Amino acid sequence: MLRQIPRRRVVAAGVVTVVATLLTGCTGGSSGGANQPVTGLRLMAPAKAGGGWHQSAQAMQDTLLKEKLATGAQVFNVEGAGGVTGLKQLAGEKDDKLLMVMGQVMVGGILNAKSDKTLKDTTPIAKLTGEALVIVIPATQAEVNLEQFLTTWKQNPKGTVITGGSAGGADQILAGLVADEVGIDPGQVNYVANSGGGEAVAKLLSGEVKAGISGVSEFSEHVKSGKLRAIAVSGDRRSTLLPDAKTLREQGVPISYLNWRGVVARPGLSDSARQTLVDMVTKMRNSEAWKQTLKAKDWEDAWATGADFTKFIEEDEARVKKMLAEIGAVK
Repeated sequence: MLRQIPRRRVVAAGVVTVVATLLTGCTGGSSGGANQPVTGLRLMAPAKAGGGWHQSAQAMQDTLLKEKLATGAQVFNVEGAGGVTGLKQLAGEKDDKLLMVMGQVMVGGILNAKSDKTLKDTTPIAKLTGEALVIVIPATQAEVNLEQFLTTWKQNPKGTVITGGSAGGADQILAGLVADEVGIDPGQVNYVANSGGGEAVAKLLSGEVKAGISGVSEFSEHVKSGKLRAIAVSGDRRSTLLPDAKTLREQGVPISYLNWRGVVARPGLSDSARQTLVDMVTKMRNSEAWKQTLKAKDWEDAWATGADFTKFIEEDEARVKKMLAEIGAVK
């Protein structure tokens, strides 16, 4: 059994153990009329296809079209720099009907890239979901559980390569937090970043890396197929998608950690244009179709909009900066 670590790691709410705040959206009128679908909507996933942002954009597209809240909704990808490439594109947009999926990963990506564009250069629309992360290893690897993997990692931190999403994002933060808890210098973590979930899976299956960290929904199918082995999940409870994978807490590592995602629009949006998007996303979030999506992907409802979402982003920026500094990921 793993040793119980005396000090308890609890990272501030919002990044960790997201509790759904059932906030109501703003109720002002929308420029398109209360019951009119939004036409020409575009949804940007600022990373390669296959990752959590892309999955979120596709899930939104499916629900918005099914509920007739939008017509002709299109999903497109702009990859690079932990979402910063997409952020910079959004900052120069004039399209009022463009939403960019983003989240805690982008907060870290902005810090890592030292970007001149930040989330202050957007119009926050809504925080949507929280998702637990999963630590996986190739099924062909000698280690078969978290205890064995941690033993290998402690013996050779630099030689134990871990892969996941963008540099400075939730996956790298979790790797650093776990390392710190089990007595590994976070500065010794050998983390290889990727722009999308597909790249991480390829590295795992090729044997190029020893472990991977990502959202449960990104790795679950590969675990179910037998190609990857899930050795821990980061939430307070086991995932319904991977019920046999124990939580970190169950295995003596007192960490609870959830990634969050939301959507923002271009800067300088008029009040009426913003309200149109807020109303549309609010109706989507309240629909049975979206509730079924949350259940199917094991995503938490982490709803916030308006001033609440803006405040959350500001607070999360401070939290993430502190955590990245603690694990040596940023100066």
